[in-house]
Parts: sequence; structure tokens; C-alpha cells
Amino acid sequence: MPRSILAGRNRLGLVVLALGAWTLVVADGHAQSVSEPNVQAASYDRTTPAPASQTARFGRREPLVGDQMEQTLSVEVQLDTLLRQGTTVVERSTSALRRQQRRIVTTTHVIKGMTVAVLVRYVQAGKQTAAGTSAGKLGESTLAPQPVEGKAYRCRRDGDALLITDEAGKIPPLAESEIVSQNMETLGRPNPLADFLAGKSLTVGQKLAVPNDVAEKLLGLGGEMGSVTHFELTLANVTQIDGASCAEFRANIEAASNDSSQMRLVVDGPLVIQIDTCRAVAANFTGPIGMSETRGSLTATYQMAGTGNMAVSIASKYSDAKR
Repeated sequence: MPRSILAGRNRLGLVVLALGAWTLVVADGHAQSVSEPNVQAASYDRTTPAPASQTARFGRREPLVGDQMEQTLSVEVQLDTLLRQGTTVVERSTSALRRQQRRIVTTTHVIKGMTVAVLVRYVQAGKQTAAGTSAGKLGESTLAPQPVEGKAYRCRRDGDALLITDEAGKIPPLAESEIVSQNMETLGRPNPLADFLAGKSLTVGQKLAVPNDVAEKLLGLGGEMGSVTHFELTLANVTQIDGASCAEFRANIEAASNDSSQMRLVVDGPLVIQIDTCRAVAANFTGPIGMSETRGSLTATYQMAGTGNMAVSIASKYSDAKR
């Protein structure tokens, strides 16, 4: 198969990974919750009825050394691809990817109100892939541990560089550092959604259009990865979760590209954010993804079309260090 077609097919996978990484951006990467392993998976349960006031005014909280976060992440995607040359079907395939993580992130260094160093411990880290037949049936597979599972890493932002070592201060193997660097990419950088929401007052039912440039920073998109064309938040409820006032939004996100490929992604779902801190408590996004691309020469032109569905979820619990 032409290399250019394979490159085009991989673009959808990159977009999915970007959305998976986005969950950490929303959570601000500034850590807070839990004790060491044998932790129960994070979840968000309302502990008290919703307050009488249905207005939310968003604030900020500066991180402290010792803040801790337990975060559970899941990314699932299934793609059906069809490759044609003219009217001839060259290949049909189905593939699926599932990634799950449960990690504990502890703030170890703060500079000017920004977390610049953390200790991240991977309680669980698994990946599952499955390939399909021409009939669209996926083969059997299981969730396999990734090399970071059960290990801990010290991460520090130094200018543009992200420095990663194991607990003993040694540089970890490449397979491990690649996973950690992707997860911790937002460390030491502003949270675009928190910057956008802080100081705003919203009432239940109010819609808020997130500017495209803010949305692209938030989602890690832009350029050949596609651009955000629509990002809208609707405040659905104000409630109490684990003792904190939270805003429950309904989020609707669309992204597309129209360069050498035509890509489109539409996801929506609930996004729960602490009102006083702008930290994410939970997010669950699902929706369709698709792409078409034509590559090749005048004598050998190929058209690739891919369609599928994706789901991204996050649940976070916070335990704040005492001032």
C-alpha cells in the first residue's frame, strides 16, 4: 500500500490521541488526591443536593507543594477503513484501540503560582488493540500492561524542555519516557480553559462559545491535525460533589480539516468543573469521526475513507495540601 495512504490513515489516530491527552489539559495537571496504591478508581458522586443558587462564578486556586490528584482515564476508538483504486475496492479493514490509566500525581515544586514539577505514579496503565477482517469482525485481544504500570516518575518543566527521571533520578527507557512525556506535556503551562472561565459568572441554561484559538490549545489540535470549528459549553446544573461546588456543562465540540485530507470529528457529553478552582472533576465525550483522502499519481490514484466512533472519559479526585 502506498506510504502516503498509510500516513493519511494515521491522522485519525493522532487526533484521537490528542483528545486523550486533552483530558490532562482540562484537569490542569496540577495534581491533588488519594493515598498510595490500592486506591479505588476515581469517580464523581454527588454527596449533597444541589444548592439553591443556580449561578456559578468561577475562580482559581494556586497550587501548593503536596497537592495530589487521582485520575482515571479511558480512550476508546473503533475505525472502519475502505481503500479504493477507481471503482475497485483494494482493502477493507476494521481496527479498535482502547487505553486505560489510573495515576496519582503529586505536586513537588511550584513557581509563581504554576506547578512545574510532579511525581506521577501509574497504578494502572493498559493498552488494547484489535484488527478486523474484511467482514468487519475484530479479532480477540486483551488489555496488556504498558511499561509504566506500577512505576513512578519525576517530571519537571525547564523552559520548553520536559525532564523525566525515575524515582531514583535515572533516565527511564524510551518506551516509558514516551508515555510519560505525552501524559505530562501540559506540565508547567497555562490551562487555557481555566484562563477562559476564571472570573466569569454563568447561570444554568446559559451557553458559552469557547473561542477557536482557546479550544485548539485546549485540545492540542491545529495545523494538519485539523482545526476546531465549534466548541460550545451549556451550563446544565450547579451541584455539590465531594464537598465542592461544581458546574455541570454539556459540551459540544467539532473539528475539521480541508487540506489534502478531509477530516471531521463531532463529540459531545458532560464536563464537570469545580467552580472555585476551574479544575475538572469528570468528562465523558463520545461521537463520530471520519476522514477521506485521495493520494497517488495520475496512473495510480487511491482514495481512502475512514469512519468510526470514539469515547474519551476522565474522572479526578483532589486532595489539597494545607496552607
